[in-house]
Amino acid sequence: MKLTTCVLLGAAVMQGCAAAAIGEHLRMVVQELGGVFSNIELHLPGESLVREGEGKNHTLNNIIRDVSEEDDLLDIKYADIEPEQPKRGTPVHINALAYVKGRIDSATANIKVKWGFVTLLNRNYDLCEELKNNLNKTCPVEEGPIELSIDVDVPRYVPPGWFHLEATAWRDSDEKQLGRILADVHF
Repeated sequence: MKLTTCVLLGAAVMQGCAAAAIGEHLRMVVQELGGVFSNIELHLPGESLVREGEGKNHTLNNIIRDVSEEDDLLDIKYADIEPEQPKRGTPVHINALAYVKGRIDSATANIKVKWGFVTLLNRNYDLCEELKNNLNKTCPVEEGPIELSIDVDVPRYVPPGWFHLEATAWRDSDEKQLGRILADVHF
């Protein structure tokens, strides 16, 4: 039994090392290519998408990262998820607190959801309409703290695998970014 566990663990470590080596090799190949491919960036799993000095990049919980810019209109204080690891067919409760740094009369959010390399959703949402329909709040949103409590039902038919969510929101009047979050969850 112990030998089997050691062999499986060893195989997993070797597979991880091989993936890292291949990823590093791909990064070098992409960086050496010129012309059309000069703007491609390769990001490996677990690697930050925000460079030093380019924004916040702090973890809110085991799924969500705040990658907003320092001067964005929202300063997200926390986002708690219950249960911490969402499961198919189970409701998820999210409590969040943010500080609004300036009045928001109307705003839009773009939500992208990917399953592996497949984009499942890439859609804009009217945030004032979402606040009204889901949270009984209305625009304008004034400067100060805002607390949100949201319940989301995770469908049973969600396929297994990694899902990546990217949400970016901006104020409509001047397109000033409110904030940006990234989330990764495995079902």
